[in-house]
Amino acid sequence: MKKLVLILSLFLNWSLAFSQAVCFSDQSNSFWKINESLYGSKRLSDCHVGANYNCHGFVMSYFENGCTSPGWNKTFLPAPYSCPTSQGVKSASDFKNSGKYLQVCNEADANIAFYNLIGSEHSAVREVVGGSFVKYISKYGTEGPLVAHNLNQSFYHLYQGGQVIGSPEFWTYVGPITGSPQTIIGTNAVSYNVINRPGVTYNWSIVEGYSKAIISSSTNQSTVTVTPIHSGTAKLRLTISSSCGQSKIQEITLTIQTNVCLEGDYSIGSNTGVNLNSTNQIGIGNVTSTVTCPNANSFTWERTSGSITTINTAGNYVTFNMVSGGSISFKITARNGSTILSTRNVSFFNFGSFKVYPNPSSEELTIDLSKDMTFDLLIQGIDANSKSEISGYRGGEKIDISDLPKGDYILKISFEGKMIHQERLILSK
Repeated sequence: MKKLVLILSLFLNWSLAFSQAVCFSDQSNSFWKINESLYGSKRLSDCHVGANYNCHGFVMSYFENGCTSPGWNKTFLPAPYSCPTSQGVKSASDFKNSGKYLQVCNEADANIAFYNLIGSEHSAVREVVGGSFVKYISKYGTEGPLVAHNLNQSFYHLYQGGQVIGSPEFWTYVGPITGSPQTIIGTNAVSYNVINRPGVTYNWSIVEGYSKAIISSSTNQSTVTVTPIHSGTAKLRLTISSSCGQSKIQEITLTIQTNVCLEGDYSIGSNTGVNLNSTNQIGIGNVTSTVTCPNANSFTWERTSGSITTINTAGNYVTFNMVSGGSISFKITARNGSTILSTRNVSFFNFGSFKVYPNPSSEELTIDLSKDMTFDLLIQGIDANSKSEISGYRGGEKIDISDLPKGDYILKISFEGKMIHQERLILSK
């Protein structure tokens, strides 16, 4: 009767945060159900009041802190077995909710077993001793021993039976995202990775600042290659999943410094930090553009063309107001004293309203587009039998359609090889 009370007290203490003040008086192998011939289990360390971590803390220390010295064929460990940075007393949710761990469907793909107990939970590390010889390493309670055992022959299974509810869940550890530094200098591709584990699907994506960097590697790999495009910040996300359980997410923020001279961005309205390209199609409103250049101490913005004439410049930025159908081009020069470090030509434009009039029409058309740019037009009959192609069109010019027969047409407007607008035309004769 005394023995039963002692064991019940032990189990209740594990159920309540796995906390004990002292090791229990009976620390024999028979108490812990440790016997290689009877149960397929082996003691790996003694109990100790200083071993201030439980089964979940041991699992996390094993994988996250390199505390991998216990094992079936390894030397018996002195008590308390400790880690340089022990995870301490944890709950299963501490690793199950982490993006570094994932539930997998098969035992062969796992390195952790998780058990539901009556009133509590238990976790153990899966150890492949050799070939098909597999053991599980458990930490019993907080001050209890480390024990290697078969999958379903821990103390919790063997004590009076029925302590474990159902079959164990299998989990795997893929680790944190590591590899190249999160601050990227230059434009060379960099790599990041987690542990490649069977049964895991890997999906990498840029979820913020996607114009600052691109993923340039194949899909479903534990390693990703990122190519920086533009200075700024970008968020790299890894989603891991399997055929069972919930997918998990890890994210890191990349700080990119390309050190490219006269790289820049612009803002208009609520769109801020937009990459500055050689040609920039923008909306209507106030525009601010900024450039950078390592070692430059002066910048000049020379207006070279366009309908926008009022600009304000100060150092490395310029401001102006874009109107419908407007455009403006600059030559930007970066200097260090009298030495020119780099020059760059950029332009901003607004296509205008795309208003086509008159519509319906019989003889000629006009399109309300910018007069400072040229467009390519295709007027295509819906029946595909009649069409007219026009190159180098400028806004406001008249289009002769007198040779086209009556009917319904589609007008397609292209700029620099890309279609930017289409609409229906009706030609009445």
